[in-house]
Amino acid sequence: MKKFLLVLTVLAMVFSATFALVACQPKEDLEGTAKVVVEASKMSLEELKDASKKEMEASNDTFKVVGLTSVLAKTLTAFQKEYPWVTEANSNCKNDYKDYQLLQALETAEKSYFADFALVQDVRSIANYDGDLLHNYVPSDYKELGLTDNDIKPLKGIYFNKLFWTNTNFEKITGKKLYNIWQLAGHDEYVDSDTKETVPKDHADHLSLSSFQTAASEQINMSFLLCCEAPENQKRIQDAYQKYYGKPWSSTEYTSAGQQWVTEYIANISRFHSSDGTAMKETQLKDDWNAGYVYYGAFAKMKDAVGKYYTVAGQEEDPILKDLIIKEGDNAGKINAMDTVKWDWEIEGFNGFMYAMCSQIVNNAKHPYTACLYARFLVTLGAYEGSVYNSSLPAQDGTIGTKVNQYGYYFPASNTITYAKGDWTRDQHIAKEIVEDYEYLKDVKLSQVNRILALISSNNKSK
Repeated sequence: MKKFLLVLTVLAMVFSATFALVACQPKEDLEGTAKVVVEASKMSLEELKDASKKEMEASNDTFKVVGLTSVLAKTLTAFQKEYPWVTEANSNCKNDYKDYQLLQALETAEKSYFADFALVQDVRSIANYDGDLLHNYVPSDYKELGLTDNDIKPLKGIYFNKLFWTNTNFEKITGKKLYNIWQLAGHDEYVDSDTKETVPKDHADHLSLSSFQTAASEQINMSFLLCCEAPENQKRIQDAYQKYYGKPWSSTEYTSAGQQWVTEYIANISRFHSSDGTAMKETQLKDDWNAGYVYYGAFAKMKDAVGKYYTVAGQEEDPILKDLIIKEGDNAGKINAMDTVKWDWEIEGFNGFMYAMCSQIVNNAKHPYTACLYARFLVTLGAYEGSVYNSSLPAQDGTIGTKVNQYGYYFPASNTITYAKGDWTRDQHIAKEIVEDYEYLKDVKLSQVNRILALISSNNKSK
């Protein structure tokens, strides 16, 4: 079994070179969980339900679900209602892992039972463990469910995204708009390679305050930076460069525009925040209101900002905050953090990164058929409505009380859902953002990861 390598005191994965989708490429010598997943992938829903029911009725063990998001617990509750042979008494969900903690815990599944189902973030990790610790189930009716071929390798459970965003005081403080990814690259000053003198950067709209959760410990942020170097993303990055600098991109130092952008972006990071949620629900309002930061973080954390209210010094005189002060009720005199987040910038190049948490069946599962049934359930509209819809967010018409999609959570199957006010649809987000690419990421070499880790380690601006 492949093991984690610690590089610069953090986790980096050794990536497998191939990904054979067991459901599509069964082998005669498959056994155990791998064999069951191949069989389940050929079953109709009725056949899978029957196999799951028999499996659970014959078991004295608990059906175990593990992952990184609270969505799993809500979906398991809905799953129990849909399939009553899975009950609160004979099932369990642990969803409070960090991504690297889950991957480390999964290693026990090489030789013993750890869990039945895992919702895993970051397809590089899945590629590393495919056919070893994790097995990919594909519903036989995936097309009828509204999934595409890109949604099954590996099987998407739910889409998330990370965006570049600011607070709503950003333009007033900086006198600038966020409109191009190259604003975030490099430094205000740089050393001329010929004269060795420090000279001003050659664009007045450069933004020097950038906050990012380090890719040294946040695996999905590493995948974002790696995907910025993927061949299919170079045209959009080159086009953004030409619009920003007024000349075509060319370089003898970098192999691609994406590699240059990643290098200069990391050099420009002025702070590595420890939590996307804290940055959005607290830091941007309480600490950075008058700073002018550009943050990169999970859009799903808007759900945390929805319920956070603060009193800010000078809010009565502030031209923006004075109109956001709540007049009555439990939070009178305070400001809702959600109201001070600006995420819908139109940015040349890309707005952020769209990725998925993927459904995987864990090796040595005691309930593999039920795990496959649960994976299928996750891509049904009923599961999504029961776990991700939210009635406290305003709908597109501005009303409160209608069940709408939570910001930053996107259903991988049908797109016929109600979105929150101002949000873009899943497909609009995909078009505006760099998209996680399994076929590219599975072959990324460790040297490419180490190069980025070294750049992060050498960043002196954030220290």
